[in-house]
Amino acid sequence: MRTTRFALVAVILAALATAARAQADAWPARAITVVVGFGAGGNPDVAARLIAERLGARLGQPVVVENRPGAAGTVGAAAVARAQPDGYTLLFGVAANLALAPATMKTPPYEPARAFQPIAEVARGPYVWMVRADLPLRTMPEFVAWAKERNGGGNYVSPGTGSAHHLGTEMMLRSAGIEMVHVPTSRGIYVSILAGAGDAMFDTLPAPLAHIKSGKLRALGVTGAKRLAALPEVPTLAEQGLPDVPLQFFWGLVGPAGLPRAIVDRLHREVTAILAEPAVQATFAGWGIETSNVGPDAFGASIAQEVSRWREFVARSGLRLE
Repeated sequence: MRTTRFALVAVILAALATAARAQADAWPARAITVVVGFGAGGNPDVAARLIAERLGARLGQPVVVENRPGAAGTVGAAAVARAQPDGYTLLFGVAANLALAPATMKTPPYEPARAFQPIAEVARGPYVWMVRADLPLRTMPEFVAWAKERNGGGNYVSPGTGSAHHLGTEMMLRSAGIEMVHVPTSRGIYVSILAGAGDAMFDTLPAPLAHIKSGKLRALGVTGAKRLAALPEVPTLAEQGLPDVPLQFFWGLVGPAGLPRAIVDRLHREVTAILAEPAVQATFAGWGIETSNVGPDAFGASIAQEVSRWREFVARSGLRLE
């Protein structure tokens, strides 16, 4: 009886494996949707459309970008987590909805490690710390001294409480032993800081480049281990004697948990080929961003590390996020 039961289980497992292979072999048979958890025109949306257009050409089926903004990108991400793992609904995810929000929300709508199957990290890069150009600051040590003189009276802007800009700034301030007032804004961080509502802020390329080049903002330092090719004159925080802040953005493609490995590997191969195209490399370079092309397993490990890091920081800092 026991032998018969084991034999039946083996037959069922073999049938399921055969069905999964058949599904992967037939994929894609129709259009694929790539969800972006933010509005049209933002950095993730533009990058997703660049990848989607070429991915559709390589797969022989349309790849359509669908914007589903809300709740720090978690509305769109949660929709993908609930989708069938058949390769027809994917997420162009970012640090905000794959790591930061799930790590910091009181009741996150999903746990990334259980909700998603990583496919490929597309790009990763540092944040730039900037001040208004009318402030007499040109280096991070000068900024730290300026902030200490004001004894917490300076302020910084961010897109909102719990954003990477907010938490990354708090991490940097604590490591430097200084305090500033947080000014969350809904009208845009550049509108706010250029209007004088804030003294400083963190952001990622390419958005600040035009303001830095025009002289409206001054970049004082970048996170990470090396300088940015687009801003070679701006030293890292570590070069200036400050502890580095492990604050980076990343973009990547994921699908719902349970996505067949054959589809995952096919998508990773196609994304690898797309990122190697000279035109794509030139576009990313124009944004001041380097492509990363990290595979499924390493990307998943990286997401898990980010979630753990932010959970630990929020618990240790005592910041109130909701």
